Amino acid sequence: MNEEGEVRNQPTVEQDEKTKSMIKYFRGLTEDPQAVRFFDRKDQITVLGTNALFIAREFYKTTTVVKYVGNEKDAIAVVALNRSLFTTVLRELLLEGNEHVVEVYDEVVRMGWRLSRSASPGRLTAFEDELYRSNEMVDIPVVMAARVVVRDSQLIVSLAYANTSTRQVGAPQVSLSTMISFAAWKRLWQIGAKECVVPKEAASTPEGRKLRDVLARCGALATDWKPSDFSPKDLETDLGRLLKSNIEHYRVVIEQEGTKAVLAALLKFTELLVDQSNYGKFALVKHDMGRYMRLDSSALRALNTFKHRTDANDSFCLFGQLNKCRTPMGKRLLHRWLKQPLLDLAEINRRHDIVEAMVDDAVLRDRLRGAHLRVLPDIERLTRKLERGKCTLQDLCRLYQASAQLPLIAEALEQYEGPHAALLKELYGDALAAAHDDEHLGKFEALLEASVDLDKIPDEYTICATYDPELGELQQEKDKVAASIQQVHEDAAAELKLQVEKVLKLERSHLGYFFRISKKEETSVRAKLASRFQVIEARKDGTKFTSKALKQLSDRRLELDQQYAEQQRHLVERVVQVASSFAEVFFEISTLLASLDVLASFAEVSSNAPMPYTRPQMSAKGEGDVVLKGCRHPCVEAQQDVSFIPNDCCLARGRSWFQIITGPNMGGKSTFIRQVGACVLLAQVGCFVPCSAAEISIRDSIFARVGAGDSQLRGVSTFMAEMLETSSILKAATPASLIIIDELGRGTSTYDGFGLAWAISEHIIKQIGAPCLFATHFHELTSLQGACGVVNRHVTAHIDQSSRKLTMLYEVREGACDQSFGIHCAEFAHFPEKVLQLARAKAAELEDFTPSDISGSGASVAVGNKRKRVEGVSSAGWAATRARRFLQDFASLPLAELSPAEAVTKVQQLRDDLDHDASESSSLQKLLATLSSKAAV
Repeated sequence: MNEEGEVRNQPTVEQDEKTKSMIKYFRGLTEDPQAVRFFDRKDQITVLGTNALFIAREFYKTTTVVKYVGNEKDAIAVVALNRSLFTTVLRELLLEGNEHVVEVYDEVVRMGWRLSRSASPGRLTAFEDELYRSNEMVDIPVVMAARVVVRDSQLIVSLAYANTSTRQVGAPQVSLSTMISFAAWKRLWQIGAKECVVPKEAASTPEGRKLRDVLARCGALATDWKPSDFSPKDLETDLGRLLKSNIEHYRVVIEQEGTKAVLAALLKFTELLVDQSNYGKFALVKHDMGRYMRLDSSALRALNTFKHRTDANDSFCLFGQLNKCRTPMGKRLLHRWLKQPLLDLAEINRRHDIVEAMVDDAVLRDRLRGAHLRVLPDIERLTRKLERGKCTLQDLCRLYQASAQLPLIAEALEQYEGPHAALLKELYGDALAAAHDDEHLGKFEALLEASVDLDKIPDEYTICATYDPELGELQQEKDKVAASIQQVHEDAAAELKLQVEKVLKLERSHLGYFFRISKKEETSVRAKLASRFQVIEARKDGTKFTSKALKQLSDRRLELDQQYAEQQRHLVERVVQVASSFAEVFFEISTLLASLDVLASFAEVSSNAPMPYTRPQMSAKGEGDVVLKGCRHPCVEAQQDVSFIPNDCCLARGRSWFQIITGPNMGGKSTFIRQVGACVLLAQVGCFVPCSAAEISIRDSIFARVGAGDSQLRGVSTFMAEMLETSSILKAATPASLIIIDELGRGTSTYDGFGLAWAISEHIIKQIGAPCLFATHFHELTSLQGACGVVNRHVTAHIDQSSRKLTMLYEVREGACDQSFGIHCAEFAHFPEKVLQLARAKAAELEDFTPSDISGSGASVAVGNKRKRVEGVSSAGWAATRARRFLQDFASLPLAELSPAEAVTKVQQLRDDLDHDASESSSLQKLLATLSSKAAV
């Protein structure tokens, strides 16, 4: 049996001394269910115990790779990883997941094993090289600290966060009622928090457990710390070193109740003060929760904002569609923008202006994206390395190349002569030109040109020999030796009567210089090789040999190279130290170029979509309607072999503020309501929208109740998850929000589900007053009414009367759907015909749909052992009202002014309308039959 009770059939392997010491050390470690521990054995990475089984299942997808060490009673599972797989595992655990801490142990000679590196989703510095090795987007994690205190029956949530990308330490505070405070806290995950430090003892309190539940829902790892770590004893001294300005400038933030404690814990956890390059670089801000649109994880998931593991490719999400960025820092900024849509009308319009400039001027867009932005390195990451003094000459040269692009980008912006030229110049052109003047990056470039031998790039990155006298002397010696080696090469060729380089090649390895000839030529000079030269190696691809003179010169050259490298190392350290003074400038231009890259990406997407996007006309929050003409879903229309059917959406206050969408499954209801939310999101991010025309009033939040799944670990069923999400909407939505609800109430009985859907709809209409798109199969909801403006819309489908084939038309039209198509969808799934026939019979027996203009009560009574829906008092009342209206319409006819033929036509039209309504209402049929019989009597 293994650690998890499974039958073990893998072999037991023998232990060497190194393995024995590793296992002994592993068994002495304290158990930590969050920790995944790796042992670096130089030639491979080893994982032990339950971690080994986890790695085998999750990454190898089989347990056959598991070996066992030890005897049968206490055997321990072992799995080996190569370096490539180790990097993949790191990325999965630290970037994609939020449940694990990674620890790497090294063996030190005569000291045994020790913890060398550790990381968690919020602290990635120790593994930055592995995680940033490729140019794939990596979102810089944000770390938070939180503490919950109940005082005077009120919940006080104290928070702090650190963002190393923007160099901000934030300290928002929420002090409201219990439920509202957690709903408000939940939106803070938009800043990108991947990990949150919480007091360890809080796990035993209801508030602490609720906090952890919120963290889990937000995808953040909860890390327990001791209460002493929340002590603010030396906080002001620490902040004084970390912050740009005098600490007194931040007094209003620090003095918030509970803020000092969480700030102290945050600084200790992030270890910002350990790295002196952070000193004087950060700002302390009071996070403004009202600056960005509120988006929780449910809304982002419903709008397909980011790629899900089940998505086949990036085009299935908004991020994948919009990500045409040319730089890594642009990709990270786009990731952040999509979680933080703007609420400020002026700032949104500025972004739209920049996008419009690049949409209208394809030459400008192509020059920026094709010639300049695409060659930029990850300036943000290189700047962090520069600040920490870990830059190499290659890194400095990449920053040099980035600096050289700045005047070219500024020139491209200056050549634009459109209506937004002044804005482009103000936001980007002037700032880039100022960064590249003689007092800033001009000096940086001069430093690199003087110190680095730029002519050897990219083959070699070395300090220029003229930069240092000692280095120059060493270079002269190296050149002399190189000339002597070349002469020896020519002499050997003459002696062996072989052509230089063409036949007798001079090559070099880490061991020095040597000659090489092919196997064919070796046979002709074999006698001379044996007498005058020393053969190093004879292989099929040739023979390597050397001479006494070449060996002496080769050793001398290796010695000079070593001296040169040592002298250069000191010079590189000096160059990096001087270059680090330009880090602040590089950080600023990284932010500028990232913003320009994202907006250029928006312009590229807007111009090259299957149908071009349009600029939305924005209005202030709560002051207008949401009108989308020819609206499309940006992800669906981009899929291959898809011909998307555009639809209009008009959410007009007082007329169509609450829209009930009915129609068949797979008919496009969900796509329609989601595309409206996606368009609002894109508009407030700063992108154009996939519409032919759009007018959008800024929404302060988007709430979505779309789909649900079990969360068995938290004991939450599908229906409970649905109710929790809906409860959050009802508590937090405002009249300026946008609400999207799809198929509410499916997880319980039909009658309970309909009752909840009706009550929730009425609450949104009467109490919240927010625009809402409500897709449902409860046709009885179509009788809802409200002063805000309730309308019915339906997605269309056609049924061939002869073949009964259902064809989806994907058009959204006015009015309610007049029937249900569930059995037709079952036909699509190829149900047996007997099952379909029984379904039709049972549906006809149990269900009698009320038309959309009938305000049916939906009452039901017991009939035998079945529940049969019958029309209640309100349906009979409607029938009486309809009959009365017919009589009123007849009485109001101006018969005296009409000819006999015209009078007959008018009366016949009234009678036809009455017969049509009667055909859809059994109550009206009964009433007319009763009236007819009485008239006959």
